[in-house]
Amino acid sequence: MTLSASDSLWRDKPRPLSSATDLTDTTVSTIEPDPDPDADEPPDADTESLTPSIFEYVKKYGRTYHGLNAGAYPFPNDRPEIERLEMQHVIIKALFYQKNYFAPLKSTRPKRMLDIGCGTGRWCFEMAQEFPKCIVEGIDLSPIQNKVTVENVDFYMDDINRSDWWRCRVPYDYIHTRISMGIFTDFREIIQKGYNNLNPGGWMESQEIYSKVYCADDTMPPTYPLLEWTQTQDDAAMSLGRPIRIANKLKKWYAQAGFVDVHEEILAIPVNAWPQDERMKVLGKWFYWNMCAGMYAWSIEYFVTALGWSPAEVEVYLAHIRTALADKSVHAYYKVYVVWGRKPREDEPQSTCPKPDNWPQPPPEGT
Repeated sequence: MTLSASDSLWRDKPRPLSSATDLTDTTVSTIEPDPDPDADEPPDADTESLTPSIFEYVKKYGRTYHGLNAGAYPFPNDRPEIERLEMQHVIIKALFYQKNYFAPLKSTRPKRMLDIGCGTGRWCFEMAQEFPKCIVEGIDLSPIQNKVTVENVDFYMDDINRSDWWRCRVPYDYIHTRISMGIFTDFREIIQKGYNNLNPGGWMESQEIYSKVYCADDTMPPTYPLLEWTQTQDDAAMSLGRPIRIANKLKKWYAQAGFVDVHEEILAIPVNAWPQDERMKVLGKWFYWNMCAGMYAWSIEYFVTALGWSPAEVEVYLAHIRTALADKSVHAYYKVYVVWGRKPREDEPQSTCPKPDNWPQPPPEGT
């Protein structure tokens, strides 16, 4: 099945689980399990595979990683990862009912936007098509973007952690991040840099998966292997100073950075094709494939470096996790958070939300 913008199955009004901030552990899933999970499923999806152009890379664990500021991004940049990222984009966009963003951009008519960690560049190309009068820029540590020339799209190899990004020379009207968990030591710094680099009235938006697995009907036992994997991954990431569970904190961080008119939506995505609803079944099937394709990449650096496992031990362990992931009798799902906020206009009151004492600060001038 190839998704199209006209496919009504994916274009209904979004149905978030919750728009509240403090319901992380109490939100109830509205997904109904399929009474016959082994029945025929919808046809497979077709996605375009991109050919990477990787001219700087590091080889380890049988994969390739970026060479610019090596180690800053703990996940691979090779062909399998590019194909997984392309599928991930299809999944996220389908979950959002064919939307790439939630902020009210059509009414603001942005002239310049930025995608932080643009990956394959698919989001940038689609936004450039929707906003042909807007310059869309993407930055990433790896040059894996499709080598297609689009007049209003520019890609740059750059690291948002650089001190120069505390304030750039030409501000943006919209800044976007997606699935940045486990990458940054303090994502609050990225949010603050985004705020600093927006024009007054501009928007920033973050779309994140919360890496805790949920179940609403008691079909997930405490010994569920996927539950164990997410906790082990979280422990390893924390020991390396790269927090994974940031999604449920984004709304608070946006307000502390200075944003006003901050919104939050929480949606559910099943871990496999267990739901009865056709749309959610397809999403679950795709998400299962994506999880299986990405689990090694998401685990190897954390488990080897932080936990002292050997690559062979990681492989054996993940085979067990993938088997559990396919079990449709467990009605497990993840939460996907979308948070967007606006930088106040100069003629309106600024945010009164105080920053905590440990809020990230730019380095002193000249360092």
